[in-house]
Amino acid sequence: MLAVALYVLVVTALLSAGAWLAERIMASLRWPRRGVWLAALALAIVVPAWRLPGALPGLSPTQLMAPATARPRQAVTPLVPGASRAPHRFWTAATYEHVLLGFLVGWGVLTALLIGRLIAAQIALRHRARHWTVAEADGIAFAVSEDLGPAVLGCRHPRIVIPRWVLSTPAPGRHAALVHGHEHLCAHDGQCLLAARLLVALLPWNLPLWWLWRRLSLAIEVDCDARVVRRGISPARYGEALSALVARAVPVPRPPVGVFEGCAQLGPRIRILGARPRPRSRWAALPLCALTGLAGLTAATFPAPPIDARMGARNQARRTELQWAAQRAQDARAVRRLLASRRPDALAAAAVVDAQPTFNMRYVHGELEARTSVRSGAVEPLAWLRQAVTDAPSRPALLILERYFCLQRLDRCDLAAVDARLRSLDPDNGTDSLDTLAAAVTAKNRAGIDAALAAIGHTNRVDTYGTQLFARLADTLHRIGAERLSMAYAQVEDIRDQLIMDGLFAFDEACGRNVERLSARRVSLCRNASLAFERGDTFSGSEVGSGIAMRLWPAGTPEHRQAARLHRRLDFMEEQSSHLMWPPGHELQTLLALYDGAVWRQIIRWSLQYPSEQDVLRAQLVHAGLPVSPPPGWKDPYDTR
Repeated sequence: MLAVALYVLVVTALLSAGAWLAERIMASLRWPRRGVWLAALALAIVVPAWRLPGALPGLSPTQLMAPATARPRQAVTPLVPGASRAPHRFWTAATYEHVLLGFLVGWGVLTALLIGRLIAAQIALRHRARHWTVAEADGIAFAVSEDLGPAVLGCRHPRIVIPRWVLSTPAPGRHAALVHGHEHLCAHDGQCLLAARLLVALLPWNLPLWWLWRRLSLAIEVDCDARVVRRGISPARYGEALSALVARAVPVPRPPVGVFEGCAQLGPRIRILGARPRPRSRWAALPLCALTGLAGLTAATFPAPPIDARMGARNQARRTELQWAAQRAQDARAVRRLLASRRPDALAAAAVVDAQPTFNMRYVHGELEARTSVRSGAVEPLAWLRQAVTDAPSRPALLILERYFCLQRLDRCDLAAVDARLRSLDPDNGTDSLDTLAAAVTAKNRAGIDAALAAIGHTNRVDTYGTQLFARLADTLHRIGAERLSMAYAQVEDIRDQLIMDGLFAFDEACGRNVERLSARRVSLCRNASLAFERGDTFSGSEVGSGIAMRLWPAGTPEHRQAARLHRRLDFMEEQSSHLMWPPGHELQTLLALYDGAVWRQIIRWSLQYPSEQDVLRAQLVHAGLPVSPPPGWKDPYDTR
């Protein structure tokens, strides 16, 4: 952003120089001057907007330098192609952030003050205009004020304002004041000055823009004086009348919106009025024209800062890389603390944290590319999990987590031994058959699908123990200070969802699609398996199981009615859960609770108390005072049947 501001300053300065030279040309030819400054003001916005296509103001080439902690013994270099020298050691990313913050805050404050000043002046003008009277002289209508003026005031409907003492002045002075105001009114000078003032208020840090605005106001007065003189008024007499009017004008501390006569520009105007006309030469303006063109060409072709979309993407990739590097360092510290405690939950949490995938952002062939890498060959997490299972042999949840790591993270694992130990600890659980079902569905092995469904159907339920297990892991991570409680819960929640997702997709592929084409044996196997899923401890498993059971059992049977009631209650609870995050009238309290950890501490307490996700959600709804069972007239908004 600072690079953009510096670029705009340089371009505006070049345009100001070109406008000053162009004004000299207009003066030599006795042409109107205000168009030059209006064009310079417009180009001060158009040229940067044209030269910075796709710019990302929040990303500067010096903003995303690596901090000193990331490279302890190396010089920090900016992400600018071809950079040969490292920046000063004090100009780091943190320093840039502070400077940028101060710049933006100052920008906002100055803009608010300047625009507020304009609004306050307009309000004061309306208040004073209530007491003005309307008069007419020399065919020109005007408002008579007590002390304000001469001026042309107003924004949408400007009008000439003459102080009362002007009416008692000699006729030439009064006529000059009225004609001058009438020329301002016909040329819409007040609106031009207002547009320039708004532009300056929006970019108050652009000092050349302030100078352009001052030169525009002088050019407007000079052009108006020239038009008045062309009406037949003597320049000497008009200059005397103008000096007398401005000398008696009451200064206003807050000039209102419009064209207000002041003494600051009186000297240049009188000198221009009294200047003798010089003989015009066709070739005299050629050097000035060449310099003007050179200044405009330089402003149009001045190199813009390299913050286009590609540089912004490269910087964003670098920032993301640094953030992930910091996260990996934090995870490494957390793993060391967890291993030092030697408790089973701490060892399992260390395995989960150490095996988290890493994201690498790279800039390849003009595009931002994100790659995910997993430590598939590391054996440390598996060793930690095996030690946790050895220390707590009666907890099947740790075995399920070990089995997940064997399937998803590591290549060499004795799954048969893990499954045998899991069945010995919990023979009524069919979780160990989910991966067999998924593999059979992928291979389109009908015999394998039937065997896996039969194995699941012979069990009582499909449990992952994820609710209590990962509540313990999140609580352990929070207790060692590795993560805020909400972040710790989110970090381990992804694995909890993945424990059953592949099996659910496979179960839906085998039993939930083309139900009318299923054989009688497959229908019977799917019905038994759906009961095991309904009794499972995951919300998604129970919902998918009840939904498939509704399709497989004929309408009106007890099994269909039971599955429909369960599915309806789960859908209603899922809809009510949206009010837990943003309850009506308590959005701010909930948002604060998400950050201070109160909500997550309560969720972990319920997760340690209740065995299933359904029970935890039910406890949340009851605690929030929300209904758990659907009312008689409730209809699922997502049910299209």
